[in-house]
Amino acid sequence: MANFFPELLERFSGAEFLKGVREKYHYGEEQTEELQRVAKEMLPLLRREAFWERKDLSSEDKLQIGNGVEATHEKVVISLGSGIDDLQESYNEKEMLSQSYMIEVLASEVLLQSYEIYNRYVREHTETHVARYYFPGSDEAFSIVVLPELLSGLTDKVTCNTAFCMRPKKSVVFVSELTKDETVHCRGVCFGCNSLHCQNRMEDDSGRGRMIAKMADLPLTYGYSRILGRL
Repeated sequence: MANFFPELLERFSGAEFLKGVREKYHYGEEQTEELQRVAKEMLPLLRREAFWERKDLSSEDKLQIGNGVEATHEKVVISLGSGIDDLQESYNEKEMLSQSYMIEVLASEVLLQSYEIYNRYVREHTETHVARYYFPGSDEAFSIVVLPELLSGLTDKVTCNTAFCMRPKKSVVFVSELTKDETVHCRGVCFGCNSLHCQNRMEDDSGRGRMIAKMADLPLTYGYSRILGRL
C-alpha cells in the first residue's frame, strides 16, 4: 500500500487550493474561512488514512478490456479513508449540511487531482505512460459487476456490497492502460469525452487543460460518480 500523494496533501488546505475549489463550486469569498476550517479538520484524517494502490492486471482477472494498442494494464484504487466518511456523517447528524457539502467538494477535488498525479507517477517511475482509464460500469463491455473482482487481491481496505457501493465512500477503482506509444496519451480523467454538454468535461483553454466542474444533477460515468459521491 502506497502513502497518499504527499504534494497534494501539502497544498490541500492552502490558499491556492481553496481558492480553486471556491471558484469552481461557486462559493463566495466570505465562505473562504469556513472552507479552510473544514479542510483543516479533514487534513489529519487524510494524512492518516488516505492511500492508493496499484497492481498489474493478470490473465487471471479475465477482464475484457483493451482497444487494440500495444499496452499493458494495471488496476488501481485511490481512497481517502473512512475518517472522512465519519466526519461527514457527524456533520449530517448535527444538521451542518453546508459543512457536509464542503467535505463533498473538497474530497471530490482531491480525488480529481489524484488522477493527474497518478499519471505523472507512472511516467516518472516506469517506461510507460497512461493511455486511458477504464471504469467499471462506464460501458456495456466493462460492467459494474467486475468491481469485486478488481478489488480482490488489490486491497482489503476498500470493500463493496451487493449493490456495488464502496466503503470508504470517497474511493475510486479503475483499470489504467499503459503504453510506450507516444502518439497515445491520457491527459486527464475526462479528456476525450464526446459529451459536449457535460459540465464536468475537460476542455483545452489556451493550450492548458481546464476542468469545468459543477455539482449539477447530471448522469455521470462510474468514475465521476465515485469521485462525486453519487454511488
